[in-house]
Amino acid sequence: MRRRQQAGGPRGDHQARRAVFMPDGEVFPPPEGQAQWQPTGGAFQDAADNAWQAAFIPRSQDDFLYGFQEEPAEYPHDPPLPREEVPARRGRWGVLAVMSLALIIGIGYWVLTASRAEQDYNNKAESLGSQVFFDQIYVDGYPVGGMTFAQAESALAQQAAAARSSLAITLNVDEATYQITQQQLPFQRNTRAVLEEAWSIGRQGFSWMVGEDITPFEVRWRHVAQTARDKAYFATQVTYEAQDLRALCESIAGQISREPVNAVVASFDFSTKAFTVTRDVPGRRIEPNDLMAPLAQALDRGDYQAIITLDSTPILPRVTSVDLQNGFAMLASFTTKTTSDNDRNNNIALAARALNGKSLMPGEALSFNESTGKRTIESGYRGAPAIAGGVLIDDVGGGVCQVSSTLFNAAALAGMTIVEREPHAWPSSYVDKGLDATVNWPNLDFVFRNDKEAPVFLIAYYADRKVTVEIYGMRTGPGESLKLETEVTGSTVPPNEPLMQPNPSLPPGARQELKKARTGFVVDTYRVYFRDGVAYRREKLFTSRYPMVQQVIEYN
Repeated sequence: MRRRQQAGGPRGDHQARRAVFMPDGEVFPPPEGQAQWQPTGGAFQDAADNAWQAAFIPRSQDDFLYGFQEEPAEYPHDPPLPREEVPARRGRWGVLAVMSLALIIGIGYWVLTASRAEQDYNNKAESLGSQVFFDQIYVDGYPVGGMTFAQAESALAQQAAAARSSLAITLNVDEATYQITQQQLPFQRNTRAVLEEAWSIGRQGFSWMVGEDITPFEVRWRHVAQTARDKAYFATQVTYEAQDLRALCESIAGQISREPVNAVVASFDFSTKAFTVTRDVPGRRIEPNDLMAPLAQALDRGDYQAIITLDSTPILPRVTSVDLQNGFAMLASFTTKTTSDNDRNNNIALAARALNGKSLMPGEALSFNESTGKRTIESGYRGAPAIAGGVLIDDVGGGVCQVSSTLFNAAALAGMTIVEREPHAWPSSYVDKGLDATVNWPNLDFVFRNDKEAPVFLIAYYADRKVTVEIYGMRTGPGESLKLETEVTGSTVPPNEPLMQPNPSLPPGARQELKKARTGFVVDTYRVYFRDGVAYRREKLFTSRYPMVQQVIEYN
């Protein structure tokens, strides 16, 4: 009897490998000693580092892990049958039949699986190729999933209008109101740029895919799936140019700001010395930065219907109508006595009349020669004693220097700025040394300027052999007054012996004095400022030099 020979060994000479998808990142551990595989690298973790991918891939790469394990041998072969020809042949044919059937089933399963995979791929490709936004995408809280790009853009524009997102800021400054719209400030939303970013979901790959075991197509699909699960939110922003906002604020500030208007003396009656004044107007100022800061804050926080209220800074005028009423007065008056020479007094009266009624605005200067004009016979002037070349002669307009000297003293005492002044050839009899001002058309002039903040007015007249000049204007302050002082710093005595000078036109043996002997002087003139009778400032105006004159006698 033949013994059955046991053929083969235990099952497991060939072990099949199978892939098992582990959801939620879990991997079933394989039996001890068996191999396990999972994708390498941190592809999706790297993707989370991307600025805009992070919102759509919050989970780690473990979401897409696959586990592999070997199928263990579970059942040993049946004991071998005895070697009998017929049963052995039947056994071999049975094995062949089973193997063929298994092969057919395997091929069918493979075909079915491949068909399903192809169908799944086609479905994904069709979905990814659609020309609409994918589901669960929101822009400014509005769902744009299922919309075309144009539809989404239109819908967002309508939503912004309905939500009053258009620019209409109200700016109140003092009593003025300004409406700031897109006409005043170019104002746009970056809606198209944000929609383009949202459109890229499922339509672009990522740099981290290079070298990974996952295809770009699958990454795009998973990106869409994750967006459908976790949602994607985008927000638009307002765009405006800073230089446009600054230009607008500078324009508004220019309309608001204004300089104050000082009150001025509107009229002055030189006969009654009465005056009227205008009304002062306060100014105001606001800087462009004062407007730009709150406007930029409202725009940046999305408050496009903001109401902003600001106040400008008031600027008070330097001279008010009350100041003029209380402070306008006679600043200075100076009088000199004239001689009994009628022709000379006529000239003095004419020059005083030319000065009377003159007004000087702040910063304006007065010239004696321009005010009186050239002294001519046609103008009514007469010949009278005058100094010319160090000699006393008769000259048309002689005596007007007394008017210019009187005017100089009044102007200096009124605080006017002395621009041009020259002393006589020798000291005058009607004013102290250093207080005269000579004039001669057109080379010698007396000029002063009003550097006060208010106008000044001149009254000049001749009466009873006296010439007077009065200056009216705003007082510097209560208790303020001025005084002129002179100081002789040097003198030169002429020689005792006269200078003899021949003159053939004289009769033989005749003599006459051409020049008197005069002592020369150097004199400093000061303006002293007082407050409540106490001097607090001493200002040197100029130095006058009167040359020594030797007596000159002509003879023949």
